Amino acid sequence: MKRISNDGFIMSKIHFIGVSGIGVSAVARLAALSGEAVTGSADEKNELTEELAKLGVTVFLGHKGSQVGDADLVVRSAAVRDDNAEVVATRRRGIPLLYYADYLATLMARKKSVAIAGTHGKTTTTAMAGTVLNRAGLRPTIVCGGVMRDFGSNAVSGDGDYLVAEACEYNRSFLSFPKRYAVVGNIEADHLDTYADIDDIKGAFAQFLRRIEGGGFAVVNGDDENVIDAAAKSGTCRTVTVGKALHNSYRLAGIREKEGLYECVLFHGRSEAAHLTLPVPGEYNVRNAALAATLCLEIGVDRKTVEDAIAEFKGLERRLETLGMRRGNVIYSDYAHHPTEIRSVVDALRRLHPKRRLMVVFQPHQYSRTAYLFDGFVEALSAVDVLVITEVYRQRDPERFVRSISGKDLHEAIVKKKTAESHFIDRKEEVIPFLEEHGREGDVVVFMGAGDIDAVARRYVKGGD
Repeated sequence: MKRISNDGFIMSKIHFIGVSGIGVSAVARLAALSGEAVTGSADEKNELTEELAKLGVTVFLGHKGSQVGDADLVVRSAAVRDDNAEVVATRRRGIPLLYYADYLATLMARKKSVAIAGTHGKTTTTAMAGTVLNRAGLRPTIVCGGVMRDFGSNAVSGDGDYLVAEACEYNRSFLSFPKRYAVVGNIEADHLDTYADIDDIKGAFAQFLRRIEGGGFAVVNGDDENVIDAAAKSGTCRTVTVGKALHNSYRLAGIREKEGLYECVLFHGRSEAAHLTLPVPGEYNVRNAALAATLCLEIGVDRKTVEDAIAEFKGLERRLETLGMRRGNVIYSDYAHHPTEIRSVVDALRRLHPKRRLMVVFQPHQYSRTAYLFDGFVEALSAVDVLVITEVYRQRDPERFVRSISGKDLHEAIVKKKTAESHFIDRKEEVIPFLEEHGREGDVVVFMGAGDIDAVARRYVKGGD
């Protein structure tokens, strides 16, 4: 049933299930800002639901069929099960029901959309590209998998022609996104609960690139063999490559590090296209910045705007985010939940703090991912000084994986390597007391994981309350 707002505009009522998640909360925010009547439900409230409440969104704690109300449309997170009471009620009443990715696709169809994909770095690349386009005065809409410090949100409702969206490959959901432009930063084995192997993953990325609208183009990491393989199988779409190797359309050179921060020169052919100075740490961000800069330069943004926007980029929450000091220790929070991401963060922190002891509190994310990438996790986590592993954060995991592996298995395998001091703490509530007892003044402490370990980090830096 369509409704008429006080201003006389037609609006719909949309109910979002799983609205505390980073993706669903972003599109719910866009719906509320566009004038739709929005409600949502979540297992728990957090900062994202608090921000939605400030926009007038009613957020229910828990799930009941009655909370769907008289919605015209219901949008669900991919993590919401089919037996969820609100999903059941929606289907019984014949109300249209969309997954988050399908709803986002309807928003993207209205704009000149940019879909930013890759196993790692897509959140930061999305934020960087959106920041550059915004600085250029193009007023983009942005849907990001993290809270962007430049905007104070994970979603920006812009009235310009462009929409920049993070495109996750999980369950092939990114194939539904209509787009004129695409970015692929890298391809590695992940989400093996929905893909058979790396070849299956590359095939999905080839499909993703093949579905770029006529007249568009893709910006891809030309140094990544898996990306190049996928691009080669994607058809006739124009592909712009970025990387260190000489064959790339845009070539990275002159990469320099000073106290953990980087700068580089981006060449287009023999001409200098941009000099990028990064205010966020980590060599991996050189690639992210180069991809975002190349996209924007190819769209038509001028060099100075690109350089200024990257130089002043404020980063994201939970992406090597400095939370503060605690008892002389520097405290970070990071979303790393894949072995490659862990190695990259550890390297960045070693460069930032070469003389400090590195303590990592790691919460594995998904039993299935822990099982499939077990050896990689053991290798990556063995490179730290002191390690605290909690129990695995469960999301979408079938019982067979939950019964087959645990965080303690990771801990025991790392102990056998005898390179890192490892501790297993089953309950998150016991992490802070452990750090209070075993931490040393001057340590660097980073909380890692895509689950809820970030909340522990924030309590710790505030004194453990």
